Amino acid sequence: MPKLFGTFGVRGVVNQELTPEFGFDVGLALATYMKGSGKVAVGYDTRTSSVMFEQAITAGLISGGCDVVAIGTSPTPVLSFAIRYFSCDAGVMITASHNPPQYNGIKLWGSDGGSFSREGEREIERIILEKSWKRAPWDKIGKIGKADALTPYIKGILNRIPKFERELKVVVDCANATGSLVTPRLLRELGCKVISMNCQIDGTFPGRNPEPTPENIKELSKAVVACGADLGIAHDGDADRTAIVNEKGEVLAGDRVFALVAFHHLRGKKNPQIVTDISVSSVLDDVARELGGSVVKTPVGEPEIAQEIRKHGCELGGEETGSVIFPDWALCREGVMTALKFIEALVQSGEKVSEFDRTLPQYFLIKQKIKCPNEIKGQVLNLLSERFARYKLNRVDGLRVDFDDGWLLLRPSGTEPIFRCFSEAKNSERAKELAELGMQELKACAKTVGSN
Repeated sequence: MPKLFGTFGVRGVVNQELTPEFGFDVGLALATYMKGSGKVAVGYDTRTSSVMFEQAITAGLISGGCDVVAIGTSPTPVLSFAIRYFSCDAGVMITASHNPPQYNGIKLWGSDGGSFSREGEREIERIILEKSWKRAPWDKIGKIGKADALTPYIKGILNRIPKFERELKVVVDCANATGSLVTPRLLRELGCKVISMNCQIDGTFPGRNPEPTPENIKELSKAVVACGADLGIAHDGDADRTAIVNEKGEVLAGDRVFALVAFHHLRGKKNPQIVTDISVSSVLDDVARELGGSVVKTPVGEPEIAQEIRKHGCELGGEETGSVIFPDWALCREGVMTALKFIEALVQSGEKVSEFDRTLPQYFLIKQKIKCPNEIKGQVLNLLSERFARYKLNRVDGLRVDFDDGWLLLRPSGTEPIFRCFSEAKNSERAKELAELGMQELKACAKTVGSN
């Protein structure tokens, strides 16, 4: 059966790979999966196509007999919060997250505010591909109600995080997207002096590409230095990611943001367990050891991490993008809470961001990628396994090769026609050597398979 869902949800170029007709099909399939009853929270990001998809998906849901709680333009963490706050049975978030403005996407959520299970996604795929959905009779179609989720979400966070004891100057870049609705306000209420960048809502993302990479947030880095700010914060399109810029304008690796937040959040807990994926830096292992805890590694993808947390009740989860999951607050990547928890830890340390960062062991992580057609990814991966057969291999997701002094991960993307290459070591030269080895083998294997 063809796969519709990638690493998390469905994404594609609007009106080409992702159409309103498909959005209707997803809504109707979800209603069928829910046996024609229940309440579904629906939210969307600021993209120009998001309202179109909201209406299409909502039509499918009510056609199948489900009621819709429409929360409007919202960050993904707010949608997760709304599912539980309004006692919904499921949720739909319309977002392409960090992708460019011509993309959009659909993510499905469970009643606990966490991502749909892989089994649930496969069942939705089956219903769509077999067209085995069921429509409700005319007198049993669902109803639509609008709801304000932003106000209780903000109130809930302010009830959990006390006002910061030290006033920090923070430059916030929300990419003209949903983070603009919550992060600047929360920072001000918690005692920060806030300078906003790209916080006017605009679905064309005129300020920058929504992915908060060092390349895309150069202007934020310059602004932090020019304003003499203590740090900078950048979100992606739906605010489930956070990037941190130190007082020198340097961008912290997402893994280190995750690790610093984890150390602060889990300190004092007995045998804490951190759930993360196979691509995350070894610095998380160092933090876990220091805390007397452990790390559980999963395949890449928020659904995989959420499912592990559901099974074993772990204290914290997260990804190499710096996206942290706080299960006692929300079972989703929480970019807003990550930013606030980072600042809370920074304030308590009494240090500058660059000094705070140096409290963890130093690693050098290199991330690269090449284009690779989806249809040959499996063959490329098998050939890579043969080429690296003499090393210690992990096939949890892609191919991780562990060396005595570092590691290499070669992994096909679940959302784009690319193959990723990650390498890490304790010195930059070794990290570069591993990256060169990985890219060399990856290109050779892709060329071999592509020419057959």
